[in-house]
Amino acid sequence: MATSARAQAAGIEGTGPWPNVRALAAPFDPLFAVPAVVAARAWLAPLLVTMLATAAGSAVLASRIAPSAPVRAKLEKAGELTKVTDRELSEQIEQARRVAIVAGVAKGLVGVPLLALLAAVATWLAARLVGARPGFGTALAVVAVTLVPVAVEQIVTLSSALRQESLSATTALVLVPSSLAQWVEAPGPVAGWKPGAALKLLSLVDFFHAWRALVFGFAFASAVGGRRAWLVPGAVALYVLVIAAATVGLPGLLESGGGR
Repeated sequence: MATSARAQAAGIEGTGPWPNVRALAAPFDPLFAVPAVVAARAWLAPLLVTMLATAAGSAVLASRIAPSAPVRAKLEKAGELTKVTDRELSEQIEQARRVAIVAGVAKGLVGVPLLALLAAVATWLAARLVGARPGFGTALAVVAVTLVPVAVEQIVTLSSALRQESLSATTALVLVPSSLAQWVEAPGPVAGWKPGAALKLLSLVDFFHAWRALVFGFAFASAVGGRRAWLVPGAVALYVLVIAAATVGLPGLLESGGGR
């Protein structure tokens, strides 16, 4: 098979799930290397690196964000700000920082594999819908190689956060200026649109989103084994729709339901 020959040429053939550093470089060559990773079902190395990078990046970012403002706001809302001593306030701020760091580590070590499993199930079902019957390991490889750009983003965030002594929650969001929302001023309120919806839409135009969508397109097309003329753009469109629904659509529905 062409995919098998391509995997063998890339040096990934026969690795199965086991770590292979060449699989980590696949997203930098989506046209040839990504199909090789999917053909070899080499999902473990990309998944492990994404988990570790996300855990480290999230933990370092949490350690740099000063939680004093949220803690003060919480105490003020509860009417306890004037009742606590400076020492108690410092202890609560430090406790909040530790919780955020632990949550950041859990995001990488627990959240990423759970997300990968759910996405692999969805990918496997989508492949079945178009008439293909890939194994679950193949679907997991599609997801794992798509997550590598996440690891790259987390590594960039980690290196940027390490250069900062402290960050605010707002500054942390623009630490890595990769989306259009960070370069273009969002339009004001528009009739029929919720506040912030335009900003969320602009944030979807992001370098890492586009990279992941492209990788997913080639990976899914390889898993399905059909004609890429429609599969690649179709898979890219599917990825964009899912991200848009999760980023803009679902929060909007929750806000609408909560406002009633």
